[in-house]
Amino acid sequence: MSLRDQPASERAFASLVVLALASAMALGATFVATRELAPGPAAAQAGPPQHSRLLSVLDGVMAVNTNPAQVEVFRTWVKGGATREGWPPVESIVTNNCSRCHDAGGQFPRLASYEDLRPIALEETPQGLMGLLRSRPLHLFGFPAILLLSSLLYLRRTAWSGRKALMAATAAAVVFDLAQWMLRQGAPAGRWAAWTALAGLAAAMLAQVGVVLAELWRPRKA
Repeated sequence: MSLRDQPASERAFASLVVLALASAMALGATFVATRELAPGPAAAQAGPPQHSRLLSVLDGVMAVNTNPAQVEVFRTWVKGGATREGWPPVESIVTNNCSRCHDAGGQFPRLASYEDLRPIALEETPQGLMGLLRSRPLHLFGFPAILLLSSLLYLRRTAWSGRKALMAATAAAVVFDLAQWMLRQGAPAGRWAAWTALAGLAAAMLAQVGVVLAELWRPRKA
């Protein structure tokens, strides 16, 4: 059944779903723009952060690579302002536990020196919903799922003649974003590609929302 032929209650529900998908896309895009694509590391603040990004990672996904005593060394260093004077005991742990994967040419971020680790130690980790977001699942699963749902549930059921072209453009935007993310792995290099990908995803989502809402609520021709 065409979207336009549905009862008003179902069209209203479809409108809410499409707007909710657009809101989820906007939230994810905002996170990527402010965290992943920031011009540089967060500026060091006067005192230690309440929720250090470094400690959040050590307590989370990297907990299997450190023991409680080692985490406490990091915690003491961060609470002391992540100074160079307090770096030696931290450096020993980084060398043994982190550098193998995060040295030059390895996984991002690079963790081979005091200069590499200090900005991460002093970066404040967002709390709440924004704190739950992560770049990798957004690029690999979040953005594709949002656009796929919007396309399959609603865009393909519109009477607009250009719907197939828009679906193809949406797929191209998703593939481009996946490709640039896999090549960059979140590293700051190649920001032009990341911004282009983000703009493409946003344009595809806005176009889908516009087409679907127009199909749902545009008055029928007499």
